[in-house]
Amino acid sequence: MSRKVVICGAGFLGSGVARALLSENLRLGLSSHRLPRVQISSRHPEKIHGVLNASPSLDRTRLLSPRAVDITKPETLNAAFAGADVIVSLVGIMNGSPEDFERIQWKGVENVAQAAKDANSQLIHISAIGADANSTIPYVRTKALGENAVLDKCPDATIIRPSIVFGPGDGFFNRFARLSKYLPFMPVFGGGLTRFQPVFVGDIGRAVEIISRNDEGIQKKFRGKIIEAGGPEVLTYREMMETLLYYMDRRRPIISIPFAVGMAQGLILERLPESLFTLTRAQVEQLKSDNIVSSPDSDQVSFADLIAAHTPAHDTLRSVHDILPTYL
Repeated sequence: MSRKVVICGAGFLGSGVARALLSENLRLGLSSHRLPRVQISSRHPEKIHGVLNASPSLDRTRLLSPRAVDITKPETLNAAFAGADVIVSLVGIMNGSPEDFERIQWKGVENVAQAAKDANSQLIHISAIGADANSTIPYVRTKALGENAVLDKCPDATIIRPSIVFGPGDGFFNRFARLSKYLPFMPVFGGGLTRFQPVFVGDIGRAVEIISRNDEGIQKKFRGKIIEAGGPEVLTYREMMETLLYYMDRRRPIISIPFAVGMAQGLILERLPESLFTLTRAQVEQLKSDNIVSSPDSDQVSFADLIAAHTPAHDTLRSVHDILPTYL
């Protein structure tokens, strides 16, 4: 029987991973008994399940009924993960208090890892480039603590650390596209020189599909490994704003704001209800560090090589220049 893959976490990234796993194109490279069955599990999985179930480009016969879970309540995870061969952990938040980050990105991830271990399931965990347990930034720190919890519970888990993930429905380029409708200029901090390596959500999905295959060679290569996932281009923050405006055919000056001013703005805006204009001091602090793939060490493997080596046409990674014009 085909493998059962449970995607723990919905939203933009969960949808992208599910689409890769349910793609009709998989039939070109895999026999029918190796095509995965996919279950969406989150606090409210019905919406994303409905969208996937209405998509004619997907093999909806392999989409299982959704199961609601709460990662802070382990008993809900055990029931939802029953019979799963693979668990894909997409647990994470972008904004919140330090306590929120610890509860979700550390303890919540630990609960998912324990439930995967109890279910005897392979675990694929999505983290983030720059995860650092010694960081003072709650997002960065708890991403690393979550990774530690995963490897403590499931030493053979695969961890994928993406840079900025983009694609239809993303929270980065789409957000700044909306901001450009209201702002007379596009702000960047500290000259906009921080470097990023945007990675297409579909490529993250393809990586998850490959790693989840019941293939001894693939399992041996990727279990227990860390994969930093970046796209084919390294762009500065300013260059990303220039690219965004170019494909939107919109003219806006790009103005640099000193980090100190950004921190003052964050002090005020982070106290207000979350909105399109939300900015936190932690986010400004993160922009002081590059977010690109580092040189692989003994525990890391190449993301580009993973995709090229295990797709029929030896595919390359998708560029922002290929994808952004399709949805902006």
